[in-house]
Amino acid sequence: MNVLIFDLYADFGHFRKIYSTSSPLTYSIIPPTAFYGMIGAIVGLEKEENTYLKYVNHHTVKFAVQLLHPVKKIRMGLNHINTKGNVWIPKHRREGARTQIRTEFLRFPKYRCYVHIEDSTLFNKLIDYVTFGKNVYTVSMGLSECLAKTEFVSIREFEEKKDEEATEIATAVPERKLNSLEIEFGKEYFKERLPIRMDHERIVDLYGEVLFEANGRTVKASVDSYWTDHQGTQIVFLN
Repeated sequence: MNVLIFDLYADFGHFRKIYSTSSPLTYSIIPPTAFYGMIGAIVGLEKEENTYLKYVNHHTVKFAVQLLHPVKKIRMGLNHINTKGNVWIPKHRREGARTQIRTEFLRFPKYRCYVHIEDSTLFNKLIDYVTFGKNVYTVSMGLSECLAKTEFVSIREFEEKKDEEATEIATAVPERKLNSLEIEFGKEYFKERLPIRMDHERIVDLYGEVLFEANGRTVKASVDSYWTDHQGTQIVFLN
């Protein structure tokens, strides 16, 4: 199976955790549901009425993600303007026109994305756009304020392997595919519950625990199956 490999990076990033409201928190890695939107932005799939989800979803896209920079988070206050009714009312004329919200951001996030799309026409279009650094709509790292850049790495042939022995996995590993984990000295393990799958109405119908090493190092684990290339890179798809 051909897999497109490219890097996504930004100065700031934010993928809001669903349970955080008044003080939004962020996931440490890109959830598959957010990645679908990034693909849509690159190739120009319409967001109106969630059109892009008809073409990029858990049925049509395979996605794995590898940390390239250690997870670093900061908190900042964001000023939100009350535009209810599509009219902005200055603060001196109305109390509550602005609200400051403490928001958690990823600092200098950088990820290596492994993606395959079943639709060959759409996949080739994505390869073309990423290779030449093009995109139709602005790509963001979660929020529209967090502008992101893409950088082409390569296109490689991956094949699926099934092996009960523990192996070095470069990407985040879904817990549902994990048989056992070897805890190694000096590594920092994170586990987060990510949105994995959502329908055409953007309603998430599957969450899953995902394990990764917070500094971008490999995880030595036994999994149901993994994918490997001729360079010995071993990955596990999230969706």
